[in-house]
Amino acid sequence: MVAISYGIANLQWCKHLIRQGVDVSLHPKFNPLPGSREWEVLTEEEKEMFDKPFKVRRIGLIETTPFSFDLNQSKIKIVNTMAESGRIAGSWVTDLNKMDHVIVPNSFYANVFSDSGVTRPITVIPHGVDTERYKFYKRPKRKTFTFGSCGFLNERKGVFDILRAFISEFEEEDVRLRLHSTDPNLGYYKNFSDKRIEITIEHWDFPTLVKFYRSLDCFVFPSRAEGIGYPPREAMATGLPAIVMNYSGLEDIAKPQYVYPLQPDGFEKCNSVAQQTGNWAKIDVKELMYWMRYVYEHQKEAKAKGEKASKFIKTNYRWEDCTKKLISLLRRYDS
Repeated sequence: MVAISYGIANLQWCKHLIRQGVDVSLHPKFNPLPGSREWEVLTEEEKEMFDKPFKVRRIGLIETTPFSFDLNQSKIKIVNTMAESGRIAGSWVTDLNKMDHVIVPNSFYANVFSDSGVTRPITVIPHGVDTERYKFYKRPKRKTFTFGSCGFLNERKGVFDILRAFISEFEEEDVRLRLHSTDPNLGYYKNFSDKRIEITIEHWDFPTLVKFYRSLDCFVFPSRAEGIGYPPREAMATGLPAIVMNYSGLEDIAKPQYVYPLQPDGFEKCNSVAQQTGNWAKIDVKELMYWMRYVYEHQKEAKAKGEKASKFIKTNYRWEDCTKKLISLLRRYDS
């Protein structure tokens, strides 16, 4: 089979397919270059995956948005994809309908793709969480309570809503806010006059990201739309209490027994993601302020919820189990 790089997720799919005995051949187009930042954070096991020469196989699995579907030249074409709004454009639908099978990470996008006009078979196979890296961490009682968030902190992610909620809700309390991103556009905001706010703009390796999660007491992720939403899942795996938007690719984890879910304050048209014509959730900053205050004042309860969240992630989103579901689908075409 062939796989195209779609970030860390694709790396994990390939690694766990190989671990379970699947003969994987990776297309070289998006391979990390030796010596690059992306290459240096890989384990030796992960680097070895790129040593094997690429060969087109009978079954081709491509994991990407529609812009690279043409790289899948196999006889049987399977796509593993997702979106970041409540509808996809007709051109994307046309490309999906040229595939033999469509895989999506959750039932939300199974419905979105079907309602948008995809007629090919659609199967839901969740993406996993790297529980080998993001282990449970019992957080101590700390003098300063720290909220945090990470990812590509832009309009869709709700970063400015986090800032508004934090600044509006907390004045005298011993709290701080840590935001991490690789988006250089946020560099303008690095030197807030409010010294409780810390913004880092740089590429972190995995150990540094783990330390970041461990430094936090609450993870805030009010994203307007997600295909999957890895940061809150990683945070939850470590036992970190989380405030999460209950919409799109986050619906499967935004359960009140595991997180503090934000309800969409209505919807608005997505206008900044290519080939996506659907809705984003509106963020209610007052509700976000409420839950940030609530977690701060109910830290014992929040930690207990975080422990339940860690068990939930490790029970339902282990890469090994998700990969077994993928292999089961591939075997239907392996004849």
